Amino acid sequence: MNSKLSSIPAGQRGFSKFGLIMTLVVLVCGLTFGLKVVPVYIDHNFVRGIAESLVESGRAATLTQAEIRGEIANSLRVNNIREFDLNSVTATRNNGAAVITVVYERRVPLFANVDVVVSFDDRIE
Repeated sequence: MNSKLSSIPAGQRGFSKFGLIMTLVVLVCGLTFGLKVVPVYIDHNFVRGIAESLVESGRAATLTQAEIRGEIANSLRVNNIREFDLNSVTATRNNGAAVITVVYERRVPLFANVDVVVSFDDRIE
């Protein structure tokens, strides 16, 4: 068994320090990005779910735009979502059916002066 190890060149026996450091840097960058951007998508899916439930239940057709924003605000407050501008939610009627549009963008600071901008443009009918 020692004869096999002695035939392997010294440079091919394992992870180098540089390789280990680069792997750690990539993992830390990936985790940082994920932990900062994923919650934005989770919050958006929650807002979209509230709007979809209002439209599917038929309640959105009978509510005014202010009442729809109030319903969304109540759900956001209960679920501790604070960074959402209710003015990005608009409600219209299309042939008697309610249409809720959610258009906004979020800017998430990644590190130093680098930000990630995420844009959402949903139309729920």
